[in-house]
Amino acid sequence: LGVEPTRPELIGSADGAIGRLLFTIPNYAVTTDGLDGVNPYAVVYRDLFEKLPAATELVVLTHAAASGEVGRWLDDAGLSERASVIDTDDFLGFSIWAEDGYVAIREAENEYASLVEPAYFPRYGDALVADYVSSRSDLAKLQAPLYFQGGNVLVGDDFFFIGIDYPLNTLRRGIIRPAENEDPAAVLKELYRRFFDHRRAPGYVGATVMVPIETSEPVEIDGQRWTEVKHAGNSPGTRQPLFHIDMFISLAGRAADGRYRLLVGDPRAAAVLTGDALRPHAMAAVFDNIAGQLARDFEVHRNPLPLVHVDYVADRQRLWYFATSNNALVHMPNDGPNVVLMPSYGHGPYERLRVTDERNKEIWEGLGFEVRMLGDFHPFAANLGAVH
Repeated sequence: LGVEPTRPELIGSADGAIGRLLFTIPNYAVTTDGLDGVNPYAVVYRDLFEKLPAATELVVLTHAAASGEVGRWLDDAGLSERASVIDTDDFLGFSIWAEDGYVAIREAENEYASLVEPAYFPRYGDALVADYVSSRSDLAKLQAPLYFQGGNVLVGDDFFFIGIDYPLNTLRRGIIRPAENEDPAAVLKELYRRFFDHRRAPGYVGATVMVPIETSEPVEIDGQRWTEVKHAGNSPGTRQPLFHIDMFISLAGRAADGRYRLLVGDPRAAAVLTGDALRPHAMAAVFDNIAGQLARDFEVHRNPLPLVHVDYVADRQRLWYFATSNNALVHMPNDGPNVVLMPSYGHGPYERLRVTDERNKEIWEGLGFEVRMLGDFHPFAANLGAVH
């Protein structure tokens, strides 16, 4: 497991400045081969680099084949002096999802930082990212006897949220096996205290109403037989409408009365703004259920969460996904101003989403944030992620 921390503290998702960011930029996010000279991921990264807070440092893991081009992006954004580039073998199959294979903690006793890996991680070569980064940086790493992914964890000032599917899977997968006389919830809480945070208490996010699972059904489009995918990423038994809570919940710091503020995505509000029909697979009732639970203890603001689709013509597949603005980067330095870097979606065939982009911007501004709108995040959102 590595060296177990004595007093771990999770790195916050919102409260405080964004001091250092880890990016994983594989060659497929850089190369223009077969893309008519424009890689949509590269466009987003270059724009994001230009809009980062002025003092934010970067650690960038990239393939050797892409390191030269990534270096030029950093030069163009004036970030070279604040960035550490780690290049690795081109055969390593890591992805763009830099957050998921671990959570970041600080050891309170001596301030060193670590990447805490789960006992099991299913996707790509991302399970090896912490190994490569820790070997080439000042970040330590360890492994916890828990099942989790970083995107399913949000860290507030004195609490943290974790989507409930992952604690349950820690038990279902047999990663831990409490004795007959032990309360599984108590055992999990103790493990989070030991490996995540010695002072923040976990809050479990999940619906108390039925959540649909992913379906793939035949549909006729323009006289042809296609496949339509709904509820993408939702496994049997899920209690989450999306497999990562950072896709529909944002942390926004405390209000003047001391209550912590949350933005919770609302597909119904998005449909009203765009004039689209509210489709059953938008799962509006599920999001409402979770927002209602959270409103008992938090100041909850509902923000538009549009449901859209992309057509993969060669495969004759229509995929439905959420164009999430909740999945944002939140920067709240002690000396202000507060800034949110927010994905945008009102581009090209999705022009109608400009109205939801603007409404999300207005909500954040109403909470006292400077909003830096990022580029077209459809390529990310269609793969069930965004910028956070």
